[in-house]
Amino acid sequence: MREGGYTALEAAGLVIAALAAQTVIHGLLDRDSEVLWGILNWVPGGLTGRLILLGCIALVGMVAGGWAHTRQRPNTGRAGDSAGSRGRGKP
Repeated sequence: MREGGYTALEAAGLVIAALAAQTVIHGLLDRDSEVLWGILNWVPGGLTGRLILLGCIALVGMVAGGWAHTRQRPNTGRAGDSAGSRGRGKP
């Protein structure tokens, strides 16, 4: 996969994780609301089953985003990376 593919997978995974986690929190706090406008009404277990499914979706999104993040080229200069300052000033 090219670097752009890893970046797209990382972004998509993190967006999915953020939206699913937000929906789980909203479902826990407001039990009378429809989770995702009733899209998940087919899931057995009622509200608990839907929230467990959304939690699993959030977890898969985080894992996919993290995996793609670690597979990107190592010389792309990530935040906090001091690769450019190694060996400067010291013999």
